[in-house]
Amino acid sequence: MSRVLKIDPPVVGIFGNINKPEVFQLLGKITDSLKENGFDYFIERVLGEAAGVKKKNKFASPTNILSKAGVVFSLGGDGTFLNTAQIVGDRNIPILGVNMGRLGYFSEVGPEDIEKFIPNLRTGKYIISDQVMLRSDIRSGKPLFALNDIVVDKSSSIRMLEFETFFNQEKIVRFISDGIIISTPSGSTAYSLSCNGPIVNPQSKVFVITPISPHTLNVRPIIVPDTEVISIRILTQGKARITSDGQKALIVNSPSEIKITKAPFTVKAIKKLNSSYFHTLKKKLHWGEDIRHSKSPDQ
Repeated sequence: MSRVLKIDPPVVGIFGNINKPEVFQLLGKITDSLKENGFDYFIERVLGEAAGVKKKNKFASPTNILSKAGVVFSLGGDGTFLNTAQIVGDRNIPILGVNMGRLGYFSEVGPEDIEKFIPNLRTGKYIISDQVMLRSDIRSGKPLFALNDIVVDKSSSIRMLEFETFFNQEKIVRFISDGIIISTPSGSTAYSLSCNGPIVNPQSKVFVITPISPHTLNVRPIIVPDTEVISIRILTQGKARITSDGQKALIVNSPSEIKITKAPFTVKAIKKLNSSYFHTLKKKLHWGEDIRHSKSPDQ
């Protein structure tokens, strides 16, 4: 679902990857442009200190930023965007991804056009795309939320895990593998795709269940509606790891059971008015490109 949303209050919170010097170089240009367009701003404290920003009164903790901001900027790659989404959580604050990474699948704005895009936030020339989130629950820990995927794997063990998967209490399959991925449509082009999962349009109301290196040729990814409960039972004795978006991890003792549902909130990603999902696939993943006609790196 896409819609226009007014930025209110006109305050921008800025998060970014402190391991990318180019983020520091862009930060000054962004803050100058924000001031020129009537926005106040606050920089996440660790980022501001790493970048050597002199205006200390513009530093704030993530909690303080989220209490003031009407929009959040994420400066970095997809990992930074996912981390920012984890920080924002259920607060319904729109996120603008500014791609400073390699792929930048979630980011439609780059460092070369961010200054031109900022005025659009004032005039409403953008859309908000609601991205579905996953929620995973286990008895021994707090729930985890994910924009891309929830992954259950064997952690540091060399042994494979045995799983039973259920959809709304109906058994789907029992199998042995290195792990299992539950992904959203947005996450279908991430880890799941690397494990031969399908590409799913973000407007689809489904989840993808993808085994990781299953010990049989007869277990393949499956798409299920996002309206019910997916249950994963880990049958193997020992320890397993549950990871959300590669950002947060929980080690559990197995046998154990994880229940995965659609989260009661979404991530609100800011997109350009002419945003096109299939254009993004072609641009970012070279989808449908005939590699026989592509130039090699040596050419």
